[in-house]
Amino acid sequence: MGSSFIADGTTATITISDESIISVENAGTTSTGSLSDISVDSILKLEYDTDGTTLKSVTVMQTGMGGGTAPGGTGNGTAAGGTTDSSSESADLTGATTVDGQTQTIDSQTLSSTNADENTLLVTNSGTATVTNSTLTKSGDTSSADNSNFTGQNAVLCAQAGSTVKISDSKLTSDSEGSNAIFATGDNAKITADSITISTSGDSSRGLDATYGGTIDASNVSITTTGAHCAPIATDRGGGTVTVDKGTLSASGDGSPCIYSTGDITVTNVTGTATGSQCLCVEGKNSVTITKCDLTGAGENGVMLYQSTSGDADEGTALLSADSCSLTTTSDGPMFYITNTQAEIDLTNTVLNFGSGTLISCSGNDTNNWGTSGSNGGTLTVKASSQTLKGVKLIACDAISSVALALSDSSSLTGAVDNANTGDCSVTLDSTSSWTLTSDSYVTSLTDSDTSCKNITSNGHTIYYDSTNEANSWLNGQTITLSDGGTIAPMA
Repeated sequence: MGSSFIADGTTATITISDESIISVENAGTTSTGSLSDISVDSILKLEYDTDGTTLKSVTVMQTGMGGGTAPGGTGNGTAAGGTTDSSSESADLTGATTVDGQTQTIDSQTLSSTNADENTLLVTNSGTATVTNSTLTKSGDTSSADNSNFTGQNAVLCAQAGSTVKISDSKLTSDSEGSNAIFATGDNAKITADSITISTSGDSSRGLDATYGGTIDASNVSITTTGAHCAPIATDRGGGTVTVDKGTLSASGDGSPCIYSTGDITVTNVTGTATGSQCLCVEGKNSVTITKCDLTGAGENGVMLYQSTSGDADEGTALLSADSCSLTTTSDGPMFYITNTQAEIDLTNTVLNFGSGTLISCSGNDTNNWGTSGSNGGTLTVKASSQTLKGVKLIACDAISSVALALSDSSSLTGAVDNANTGDCSVTLDSTSSWTLTSDSYVTSLTDSDTSCKNITSNGHTIYYDSTNEANSWLNGQTITLSDGGTIAPMA
């Protein structure tokens, strides 16, 4: 579990001679289990007698282990990605109002649920519901955080696999634990929402949430959440797709960023504020694409791209694309924090507001059990187009991490790159882009389409480069004196 396990192909045979020793642990509650509770991808806790050979107990662990433990309480509750086959995931849900395999129109109605574990409106078995001018309310806490996070138990509105919902000009409110507002789960589950107001106050109660391949397409939304682990826009276990055009987001709970992705999230023309977490987070091989958005966060960093190694998010490249946006962090941490993952950030004409002086921190982590300490750094590629980048330290990188920064289309970089000389950093400039140094910098490679380097203002500082790297062959191992007194020189 966590960072202590490394898959190396070794196999083991475990013989369970007495089924009565099996139990199931779910959200802190233990119940009697059986062999049928063990399946592919199950996590098992095995307890042996003192002789080391007699199996005393087998516990099937079903408690989520994801992003709720992110720095600053980042996660959307139990961060998750796309590792589980969505077609195999289902849940026996109940609804105060249920559309079961039928087509139904709900207009100008008030629907409510006060029972634990019950949806206010459940659409299932390829049902179709059209909801207009209605109010949906939910109270009554969930008995299982996992079921609420992953399969929509206790949500206000839930569409299961194969089902379709269109909801417009309506209001959804919940004040109970585990009561996500709009939840799409399973293959071909699709919810289209327009002109919607959402307000949730319990923990683990997100605004829009898709899991196991579900899809939500929303426009003109107003989402307010006040509980912990309540990202207004989210995807969770098994991945999902959420698209939002126009709206406002407000999250005040701990670990509740404006956007949390373990799937694919696209957001346009949205303003959001998170007072207890980051602007947004991407875990594992997943993505967030934002255009013309204004997001403000107050977490330990402005934006986090990471891999929790919980087994819930596929390992791969975490993607963030921001075009014509404004991203602000009110904390004293870096604007972007990358750890235990490969990541790519594409920035175009985006304003970045951060007071720490550190634009990027790419490093391993020793406190969160994300990956194996000593090999859990970040590998980051940044593509900046028509972009202004400012800072003091600017880019910080540790010995197990790397950052590759490419500037194009009249982008400008003001600050230092790896001025502590601890990491593996590279900088690429096209002929229209520039770099102004604020202190000495160390790069594994420097590529400049303007071979005269007139687009580099040194302020008397030095760029040190690795003369053994083939990418620097154009420098011929020489020391180049820049026009304002600084130099480009090989490392000693």
